[in-house]
Amino acid sequence: MASIIINDHKSLKGLLRVAFHPQMIQLMLWIFIRLSKIILTSTFRPEKVHEKDTGIHGTIPCRAIDISSHIYENPQSICNDINAHFRYDPKRPEYVCAQVHDVGLGEHIHLQVHDRTVYLGG
Repeated sequence: MASIIINDHKSLKGLLRVAFHPQMIQLMLWIFIRLSKIILTSTFRPEKVHEKDTGIHGTIPCRAIDISSHIYENPQSICNDINAHFRYDPKRPEYVCAQVHDVGLGEHIHLQVHDRTVYLGG
């Protein structure tokens, strides 16, 4: 059975507070179809929560979502699959739409999009 789990009230509030970027909506739908289970751990948040926080979770429309990595056997392969199908910004190939990282709050998959994010198909 397919499911989306919202980790806590802060993530739910972030989902309800602002619109999400059209490319983020496209990316999340694509991921959900591929994975069938997602746990949202961070959505829109106007405040920075760690010293490396770029503020992308606070953009309107929101351009970043974090999902749990612990429910997947190989979260890096999921990121590789996402990045093979989406380009964050063709003008800046060093940036990606998905990465596994830990900024001191626990390992997770960080998802981000840009106005120039493109879906490559597949």
